[in-house]
Amino acid sequence: MRKVIVVLAVALIASTALAGTNLVRSHLTAGTSRSMKVDIAGLSARLTALYGADAGSAYLGSDVCLACHNGAIAPDETGWHNTRHSQFLRRPMGEWTLVDGKGVIANQAHGTKDDFMMGVDLATVGSFSAYGANAPKLSYDAGTDTYWMQIGALKCQVVATQAGSAGQDTQRFLLRVPVTDTDTKLSKALYFAPVTYSRTQGWMPASPTGGGWYSSSLTPKFDTTLTSSALVAAGGPTSHTANCVGCHVTGIRSLGKTATGEATYQGYYATLYSADDPDYFDYNGDGNFEIVNIGCEACHGPGAQHVLGGGDPTKIVNPAKLTGAQSSEICGRCHIAVRSAPNKTYGWPFDDANGVNWIPRYDTWVPLATDYVANYSYWGDGKLPSGHLNAYDQYQLSAHAATHYGQNGSSEPCSACHDAMDKQQEYQINTSITDESSGLEIPTSVDNDSLCLACHATHGPFANITKAQVADYANNEDAIAKVVSAHSNHPFAPERIMGLSRCVECHMSPSAGHTWWVTKPEDTLTYMTSGVKDANGNYVGYPNACADSCHNTRVNIFGLGLDPTPTSWTKPYDKSLASILVTYYGPGGTWWNTTPTP
Repeated sequence: MRKVIVVLAVALIASTALAGTNLVRSHLTAGTSRSMKVDIAGLSARLTALYGADAGSAYLGSDVCLACHNGAIAPDETGWHNTRHSQFLRRPMGEWTLVDGKGVIANQAHGTKDDFMMGVDLATVGSFSAYGANAPKLSYDAGTDTYWMQIGALKCQVVATQAGSAGQDTQRFLLRVPVTDTDTKLSKALYFAPVTYSRTQGWMPASPTGGGWYSSSLTPKFDTTLTSSALVAAGGPTSHTANCVGCHVTGIRSLGKTATGEATYQGYYATLYSADDPDYFDYNGDGNFEIVNIGCEACHGPGAQHVLGGGDPTKIVNPAKLTGAQSSEICGRCHIAVRSAPNKTYGWPFDDANGVNWIPRYDTWVPLATDYVANYSYWGDGKLPSGHLNAYDQYQLSAHAATHYGQNGSSEPCSACHDAMDKQQEYQINTSITDESSGLEIPTSVDNDSLCLACHATHGPFANITKAQVADYANNEDAIAKVVSAHSNHPFAPERIMGLSRCVECHMSPSAGHTWWVTKPEDTLTYMTSGVKDANGNYVGYPNACADSCHNTRVNIFGLGLDPTPTSWTKPYDKSLASILVTYYGPGGTWWNTTPTP
């Protein structure tokens, strides 16, 4: 009998009893020694028992992957546990209260435990003063280790938290809602709570009407007679299951809708997890924990064939062997603002006509664009996407995507700057890059431009900077500063708060992001009455990189004042500022002349 060593846990995946509907529940007790063997034949039988004919395409979960990819057998990727991908959705557990990346972080009461444990009534919080006695009330049941939110007459269990890792300001909450017309008397989908917690601002309503939970008079919409059909009616709370689950879990066995219109989700069973690990929970209420969060197989495809083949490298996706464009599609599947195709049923790329989820494939690659319909608006030029979660939409417009000097003769992939499997630093930016031609390892940081210069040195405006100088930044800062300042026309102080001559301040302004376009002041003047409109139907104009990144919010060098939180770029202030900036960066500009070449 062929076996493969899997160094992770003493629990044998293939041996868990198949009792009733509670098929999995295979987990480790806290502190268990992490060493085991997996019987390949037994695992195959186990997967067949769980998934039938679909066993060969099953997802196993990241802890199974990390059993080998821990440095002992395969490259060490255990740092994934410390990423926001791993920690995005979490089961709230009392033992992890106020722990970043593990527990509930809400602490407006400034207690030693989180606000649920402290029993906070949000009516006592200033941002909910208008709600009065109707404001949500928080509680915790120590006996069952469960978190609850009372909304009017409804007491809803907090099944999961969303976000709340180190460096993340906000945390949201997913609720299972009591209803009268299902077999369990609970909603089949999970819904966003009417509140959000912010480290900097405290508890806040999710919207002016509490995320659809309240009427315009701030009275609860629902009481104990609530039906599931009322939950999905227009104006109700946002369904995480219908709009978000595809990007927040690894692997989808099936999606559907109940007769009353509620979205339903069936994931893959979590067959290996530690009892004190909050990164697993029962999403759909069937009594089993599912593989949630963005795990290894979200990017590498389902792992059953790979593991059953004794680690066969041809039965798993290696993004490094794809073209840069294909590798970036893996990231783009979630970092994109789209609806499913062709019917716009779900809020992520998905073939909703045939019920097929887009996944990275090692056999026949399916282009991502076949499975989504664009769902974003454009700024006034009709080219730059606006809105939330559109990094991949922007990237597709960039020179990084268009180049043929990137990975395997294609685009420069997302992994050139980001490390999806390691580190918890902001945006999971690479802390080093190895130059392919020389093998030189270059320490990298956004805050001193070394991340960009690790590739752009020796080219274009940076031809006089060598890769060796970037690698030894501390001893070559003056030489680097001279070249970069000549390009930026600003002093060189990227590591300071102002970020002077920091590449991303100009090339990744809040509105242009991953296009890396330096949006022009002249476009602010041109597109005052076109493009995006606000909730009242008024045009919001077109932001330019100079104002959007710096001159609106940080420095009043022209004596016009500041606009620290701009929501539009059509005010007299915006026109005056753009009119000054265009003399530096615009037609005939003294620093950058944008007049087209004849």
